[in-house]
Amino acid sequence: MTSDPVRDRIEEIFYGKVDQQRRFTQDFPVLPDVWLEYAKPASSRVPLLLTPHYDYDAPSLTRALRERLTVEIPPGSGERWSREHPELRGPRILFNQSVVLACLTFREMLRGALPLTDWWKNVITPINAVWQYGALWEFAKWISEYKTGKPTEYNITDPMLIKKLIKVVAYIERARTPSEMSPPDSNQESLTEVEMTEFARVFENLPDPGEHSGMLWSISLNREASTSVWRSRMTVKADAAARLFDTRTSGIRWAVLDTGIDARHKAFWRRDEHGDRKPVDPAAKEDDLNSRVLRTYDFLRITELLDPDTPIPYEGNVAASVDPAKFEELRSDLQRNLLHGRSIDWDLLEPFLRVPHTVNGYEAPEADSHGTHVAGILAANWPEAEHETPLKQPLLGICPDLEIYDIRVLPHKRAKDPGEKPKKSDEFTIIAALQFIRHLNAHKDVMVIHGVNLSLSVPHDVANFACGRTPVCEECERVVSNGVVVVTAAGNRGFIKLPAAEGGALGDYRYISITDPGNADGVITVGSTHRLMPHNYGVSYFSSRGPTGDGRTKPDLVAPGERIDSCSLNGYYETMDGTSMAAPHVSGAAALLIGRHRELVGQPRRVKEILCRSATDLGREPRFQGAGLVDVLRALQTV
Repeated sequence: MTSDPVRDRIEEIFYGKVDQQRRFTQDFPVLPDVWLEYAKPASSRVPLLLTPHYDYDAPSLTRALRERLTVEIPPGSGERWSREHPELRGPRILFNQSVVLACLTFREMLRGALPLTDWWKNVITPINAVWQYGALWEFAKWISEYKTGKPTEYNITDPMLIKKLIKVVAYIERARTPSEMSPPDSNQESLTEVEMTEFARVFENLPDPGEHSGMLWSISLNREASTSVWRSRMTVKADAAARLFDTRTSGIRWAVLDTGIDARHKAFWRRDEHGDRKPVDPAAKEDDLNSRVLRTYDFLRITELLDPDTPIPYEGNVAASVDPAKFEELRSDLQRNLLHGRSIDWDLLEPFLRVPHTVNGYEAPEADSHGTHVAGILAANWPEAEHETPLKQPLLGICPDLEIYDIRVLPHKRAKDPGEKPKKSDEFTIIAALQFIRHLNAHKDVMVIHGVNLSLSVPHDVANFACGRTPVCEECERVVSNGVVVVTAAGNRGFIKLPAAEGGALGDYRYISITDPGNADGVITVGSTHRLMPHNYGVSYFSSRGPTGDGRTKPDLVAPGERIDSCSLNGYYETMDGTSMAAPHVSGAAALLIGRHRELVGQPRRVKEILCRSATDLGREPRFQGAGLVDVLRALQTV
């Protein structure tokens, strides 16, 4: 594979040369992927996740950052600053319960966010008196000439670390503007004139963080998320379990965080004991879809809803269907909360996130059937498929009577105009959706949602972030601690394909390829196997493999993920592959286990332990198969 010279240079600055013994540890609060993103010439504003120090909260950090960026341009230098960097105006800063989302330019990150970090407070603060250009240049020169054991002119704790900061800032500044001057390529230990000059220019007249010092713990990328793309029901013995046990999942509810579910599909109709569609309840206030998809929430709206500078939408939500005066009151209350930086009021946000389940108001997913397919594996009940499709048999999920919450966190709409960019999902959106699930369970007498299926993937760079400690992994751990079973796909990064000179392709298997949130310890991480003959074919070649970057065994289980038939848009079916298809098999197994043994409600770690202990060993390495193939029948018999 060809190397990335920008990445190589930044890693060399932080970790040393390739031919030296390198120590890949993270000393800075700004993670390596952030530096790498800013080093791209095309980058302007970069979406970042800011994690507050444990002594502070996300709303307080948001207020501090907003205030800091409002006064960032100091008197006397504003005209030059505005002329040279017009993009400095208008950063987007909003928060959920645990992290802050900030779309910042490189200088906004350096001058606005970095000085709020605990690292800056402990390492840089003693030199706060020298933030004039000349004094900064002299300080950089002193850093360049610093030797261990030399009497210190400045009261700082780690001069060598500051030297790394100066080098990487200068490198990125020049790499982003190649027409001005080529990036410095100094391999010497001392700083060059270019590096000292860039450092002095970037941090000139930097405002003192004051009382906000130390509020920020780390700065990471807001990573993009993507999909991790039934006869298999027999493979996991769900059919045998249904015949031998009177297992019902009525009253058990699972949230599917995905591209959205078509709640109108026949597979999700409410049916009576004869299998016929139940009549619509005339007393129902809203739901005339008569679907086991109980509610639909569109979290791709969350950044607009949490941004005080963005108009709150009028259409496509339950709030818009209420009395106009009530709607304006809701909007006013929500806007006031956001402007004052108060903690998130999910009760206020809920009607703006919820999609109406009325015949005329319901909006089904338009562009991607991934979520409908996943939900079908979990909970389809479509006996008519035997006659209406080429399947020649009913299409049944693992739990044909399970109720589902559709939580849309991945793109589900087509672009309206040819030039319109489709919406993308990200880590912030998924974290907000998981926080909402915790809110639903915390504000009711009984659990509203018992499990979550995450058939999605956020790529994890093991050299960039502590494994299992990324923001989305931390949020999953909170959900598990809240008593909810969390099942996630392992990812489809187990094999890397490379072009071959003679045509065709070659490649190699990759260890330590589990994606987030599958690296979280408390979740059930699921790899893929063959839908019919797992003992023969073992683990799917594409299925991500462990161990995790910090040495834990993952995946936890495998389940069928190849050529899986399930529901699609427009009332039909589709065949898909991927660990995305494997995860809902395990979600269904967990739901059946809880449905049979209701004392397991609220005990996700116990559920995980039972499923892993009762799994069928396929005779493959634990790094490939985890505990083995999920076995629904044996799991029910174990308790």
